[in-house]
Amino acid sequence: MRSTMVVRGSAAIVAVAAVAAVSACSTGASSGGGRTHGPSATSSTPTSGAKALTGGTAGSTSAQDCRQVTVTVGEPLPSDRTQSRVALTMVNSGATDCVLRGFPGVRLGGADGRTWDLSRTDDPVVPLTLAPGTAATSYLTYLPTTDASGWEVSSLQVTPPNTTDTQAFVWTLGNVVLQDGATHPGTYVGAAVAQAG
Repeated sequence: MRSTMVVRGSAAIVAVAAVAAVSACSTGASSGGGRTHGPSATSSTPTSGAKALTGGTAGSTSAQDCRQVTVTVGEPLPSDRTQSRVALTMVNSGATDCVLRGFPGVRLGGADGRTWDLSRTDDPVVPLTLAPGTAATSYLTYLPTTDASGWEVSSLQVTPPNTTDTQAFVWTLGNVVLQDGATHPGTYVGAAVAQAG
């Protein structure tokens, strides 16, 4: 099924990567806890999972790391929870095998100009060897709302693990509950995993 998101023009992507790149951390540590994320816990301590203008951690120097990665955003997946989720598919668009490991950096942008760098789960990091044209998946879990006080999200930026190649999309999935100061927000991103099937 075709992505619900639309990639912005290449000039915009270059500008985003240069000015507001979202990090793609290769560690398994989460700044906001793991599977205990939920809509009810809040805190005054920000739990930003991304660091601006970086692409990975200082220890990530492997020549095998995937550097040419194309991101696509899927349709919302069926869920019986209050949260929804979408797959962020990351394809090795290079000419040789490479290893994808860790978390993509993910940033939501609001119509009000505010941005939110999402927290990460504490899922283990598993190195994934990708042949050219093959893919891995990271799941973006988000807490939607139809309440009038919901945050109007207009953009999504994704930076593949251990790169600074931020790729920009138009957010078409409606308003979310803004919890950028929560210790366990209902919106977060998981580590890259092998693609099902």
